[in-house]
Amino acid sequence: MSIRFHTSSALLLLAGLSLAPAAMAADAPEKPCETDLCRSVRQSWSSVKHGTTDAAQWTKKETVKGWDATKKGATKAAKWTGKTGEKGWNATKNGTKEAAHDTVNWTKKTAHDIAQ
Repeated sequence: MSIRFHTSSALLLLAGLSLAPAAMAADAPEKPCETDLCRSVRQSWSSVKHGTTDAAQWTKKETVKGWDATKKGATKAAKWTGKTGEKGWNATKNGTKEAAHDTVNWTKKTAHDIAQ
């Protein structure tokens, strides 16, 4: 009984689907492609296409901006590293000189204190 019911239901469904376009065309004065649903789908599709194009252009523009910023950032970082490295080297040299000078003074003072 279950198989017979499914078979008859499938046949009725197929018959209904085959008659539906003719019934819709007879009832509707519009062309089948000019229904509200068709227009809505067409408008949605054009909106999607337009949105996709906008998104692609935005992505391309932002990627170029990002690449330019990366190039500029790398250049700035290299300059900063060079300047900071030079400052660090100068500070090290100056610090070494000062440390040597302080050591000499401390040694002289200590030697003087011990001598007294």
